Amino acid sequence: MKRTLLALLFTGCLTTSRGGDVRSVERVLSSRAGIDLTLPSLGVTDDTPHDVDELLKQPLTNDAVVKIALLNNREGRAALAELGIIRGNAVQSAVLPNPTAEFEMRAPGGPQPLQMDIGADFEISALWVQSLRGGVAESEIEAAKLETAGHLLALAFRARIAFYDAQAAHERYTLWQTALEVQQASYASAMELSRVGNIPRLQLTQELGAVEQTRVHVAQAENDWLDAREALTRALGLSGTRTQWALEGALPLPAEPASDADAEKKAIAASLELQALNQRAIAAQRKAGVANALAVLPQLSAGFHGERDANLWELGAHVAVALPVFDRAQGHQLAAKSEFELAEAHAQSHAVLLRSAVRETLNRVESASRRARHYAQRLVPAREETLRETVLQYNAMQLGVFEVLAARRAVTETSLEAVDAKAEAWKARARLELLLAGGKDMP
Repeated sequence: MKRTLLALLFTGCLTTSRGGDVRSVERVLSSRAGIDLTLPSLGVTDDTPHDVDELLKQPLTNDAVVKIALLNNREGRAALAELGIIRGNAVQSAVLPNPTAEFEMRAPGGPQPLQMDIGADFEISALWVQSLRGGVAESEIEAAKLETAGHLLALAFRARIAFYDAQAAHERYTLWQTALEVQQASYASAMELSRVGNIPRLQLTQELGAVEQTRVHVAQAENDWLDAREALTRALGLSGTRTQWALEGALPLPAEPASDADAEKKAIAASLELQALNQRAIAAQRKAGVANALAVLPQLSAGFHGERDANLWELGAHVAVALPVFDRAQGHQLAAKSEFELAEAHAQSHAVLLRSAVRETLNRVESASRRARHYAQRLVPAREETLRETVLQYNAMQLGVFEVLAARRAVTETSLEAVDAKAEAWKARARLELLLAGGKDMP
């Protein structure tokens, strides 16, 4: 009786409602990455949450793109739907088998009256192992929730990196437009000097070539900006009129990163994949328990039978036993053991790769941030100071206009390199934040 009640309890606890799973994923996102939002309801695939339109009314920020991606990108809803599939399969595996009922009528003919048979059967042995199957299902659902949370976390950080790429691409495009204006001014000056015979025609043609080359750079920068814009639009899951969004502004200079000697330990402790693999290992152990039970317990079914002959009912009961002689769940035992070993090996491998990724990312964050600050605090100001001194020399008639324009081009080129350094630093930081929040490393 105790085992029967336990089996019924496990079966009853496993529900097909998906709301609790979604709320669990929301709590993981909130606690790991500080992302507080209500994910879209499952079963609705063609709506756009009102919050998305409200966020799109303002220039996009770092936090806004994360929320829009999680609310609107259908990859997130697909991940939640897959979680529903896993829950459904797990619940079904833990459901008790249905009893079978029989009803039969016979008309022998002649003076003999109508005869009726009734019967029912139930597989009693299912009660012995159903509580174990319920434990397997619980572990598999927990693993699926962790994996889904990891998928959504990666989706959020992909949107964040796409945002940094778009900001950098737009800033580069603006700088190349400025460079074209400077080059056009240089060519205009060269034409005037050539007209009065102060420079050879060779120099004029060189200036013209420089203008056309800069036009090519502008066109390429514009294409890169449009590509980056479209990549961000895809990451946000936007289409139609919702693609006409605006950016908040240029990438700011990243602050000096704080040293974190425990980053590896934090990433290991937070890893959603490692926790999911742990749940897979627990599920495999519980599957082994089911297989071991099936190996020694007989398959028992029982029922009753009734036969009505004339005006009399004959009632009886029966028990059927399938002895574990040939099928002792040998294959299930081996599969469960191998599944446990697989989860353990994957966990150990992932831990090694995760620690390496953290170390690599810490180095990249430090290097890229230092390089970005060097550009912003030293190199770009040095180029600008050179430009100011060149202008002073030009005003004193010590240098010509071409030297001024060359100094101006050097400022632009260094500023372009500074944008690349800033983008690399912010993307490295995003990668580190993802790892510390428990997500998988990005390529």
